[in-house]
Amino acid sequence: MNFKISSSFRKLTKNDAGFTLVELMIALVITGIIIASMYMAYLSQQKTYLVQEQVAEMQQNLRAGMAILAYDLRMAGYDGGNGTRHASCSLGAGGAATQPGVLAATATQLDFSMDLNQDGDCADAGENLTYTLYTTNAGVQALGRRDNSGGAAIQAVAEPFDGVEFLYKDMTGSPTTILADIRSVQISLLARASKIDRKYLVTKYYCPASNPLNPATGQCTQTNPASATIWGPYSDGYRRRLLIAEINCRNMGL
Repeated sequence: MNFKISSSFRKLTKNDAGFTLVELMIALVITGIIIASMYMAYLSQQKTYLVQEQVAEMQQNLRAGMAILAYDLRMAGYDGGNGTRHASCSLGAGGAATQPGVLAATATQLDFSMDLNQDGDCADAGENLTYTLYTTNAGVQALGRRDNSGGAAIQAVAEPFDGVEFLYKDMTGSPTTILADIRSVQISLLARASKIDRKYLVTKYYCPASNPLNPATGQCTQTNPASATIWGPYSDGYRRRLLIAEINCRNMGL
């Protein structure tokens, strides 16, 4: 009996050949370049997002702090035309009878009073206020608001901040320390990001209203820290933003 063995194998042609080692290496290199490019683009977008988040946070804190402070300060000196004069309108307990208004021309603390309900004193909640920077229990420096009428502890309005300055001006816009002449307060607030960026190495000066920036030198007009307020230069990796606004005390000098 004859057996015939058939085979399905056929001779390989050029079109049936696989990839060569060189072709595989080229493909791997191209794939690596594409993946690296995608990763670098991702890192760039991630960094941009984090920076924008920090900037937005600082701007929000600045706007919130300034808005609340300005709302209260615009009412400084208000008495409804009743000529209020009371010890509770003064600075500190046991003071002499005083008209409501700005109570001290201090650069780092703002004290003022008002008679909101027109009852002849400044002893009700929200009628005798102090704004200043203070360190919270978490070790963060915040813009604080203390209601001296209610005897409550200071409360954080916004945080974190590195500097605050109050510059008092008279009706001509000139700086003054005479309480009766104060018509507006120029407020400088320096906010700081809550997170550090170790790759942020920018150092610069932040100049408050009392010592404006000199564009020619890139420094504050007065460069002697002993005679003027100068913030910076900082090199700690934190981003900062400075906001300066002038608030008119519309109830003073009437």
